[in-house]
Amino acid sequence: MERALDIEIRDRLASYLVGEISLQDFEHWFVPSSWNIVQSKNQAAVNLVYEIELWLAEYSDGFWSEDELKDQLRPLVENYRIELEPHSGLELGSNARVERWSLSAVSFDILYVEASL
Repeated sequence: MERALDIEIRDRLASYLVGEISLQDFEHWFVPSSWNIVQSKNQAAVNLVYEIELWLAEYSDGFWSEDELKDQLRPLVENYRIELEPHSGLELGSNARVERWSLSAVSFDILYVEASL
């Protein structure tokens, strides 16, 4: 199963923030990976790409040092929650479970709900 682009972006961004890859390496991956994102049905990825592009543009225009850029980008991987909206009428019951997944420098919870038909 292919990972969602927003999760892949956050994983690569985390790699940059912890020093596993350089900013240049991140940008070389990010630019082609996020090209034409507006056509994506993944709204989380669209929003994430636009926010990263904004910070990168401001950095390249000299508004931020690289340390300040990292400070601006860090919340995108540290404060991330995946929230699934259940179908109308679906109640979360005892069959709901939460699993913790870890990426390079972040962890997040995913809520799984098994719907009975």
